[in-house]
Amino acid sequence: MVSATWLEGFDPSYIFKSKQDFKNWLLSHIDLTYLPAYLPESKLNEFIKKAIDYGFSRVCVPITAVSKAEEFISQTGKLELVTFISSFHGNRNTVEEKRQACSSAISFKASEIEFSPNLSLLEDSPELFKAEINSILEITKQAKKNSKVYLEIDKLPEDIVGKAIKLSQDCLPDYISIFIRLLEDETYDGENLNFSKEWFEKIDKALGKDKKTNLKVYGRIDNFNNLLPILYLATKYGWDFDNFRIGTEYGFEIIDGLDTS
Repeated sequence: MVSATWLEGFDPSYIFKSKQDFKNWLLSHIDLTYLPAYLPESKLNEFIKKAIDYGFSRVCVPITAVSKAEEFISQTGKLELVTFISSFHGNRNTVEEKRQACSSAISFKASEIEFSPNLSLLEDSPELFKAEINSILEITKQAKKNSKVYLEIDKLPEDIVGKAIKLSQDCLPDYISIFIRLLEDETYDGENLNFSKEWFEKIDKALGKDKKTNLKVYGRIDNFNNLLPILYLATKYGWDFDNFRIGTEYGFEIIDGLDTS
């Protein structure tokens, strides 16, 4: 557990009027992620039903599951669908393949499209990097769907991390999604906080007050106590909570943790 000392006294009650208000924010700002390689329809329906029962606003599922998920949701309740259209690292799909996947996801009634641009273009061909992003955004904007550029910045050489963030924002997606590889087992209290702070500082160095997009943070945010440092850092570095999302497969555990905290 991260102590209040590590969070400089941060408490969600400074921001939210009540625990219920905080819970409502979590349910509407967590992208509940479920991306198994093998996803039979029964498991998908079980997940969707549980998400609806908990009150989540959206889930992120594989593009191959969007159509079936939408069909089940239409019979069961209300839930928005986010899908990821390209491979992680982004360089194992051509631009045309990503465009086709984006169009397919929209036709399947996905409300938000997340994609990873080709990171290998950053060093030698930054204009091609931006052109690829803009090529996908052209489709999402025409369909009036939210777009998210997913950046695994922990995989990048240190000297081009800032370039990846800045160039992506310059294309004006709705969100920049940043993956922070949190440690499953901390060796000391606050280790993940300090680790996450390094990445928030890199984002801040690249963008500063020039925040033209929203921010989504991915990571092994697997319980309520691991969530608090991320929220603290978002406030510390000037991100409005209305424009901030959390991507995690542990949304149920986080809500359960809030209810028992």
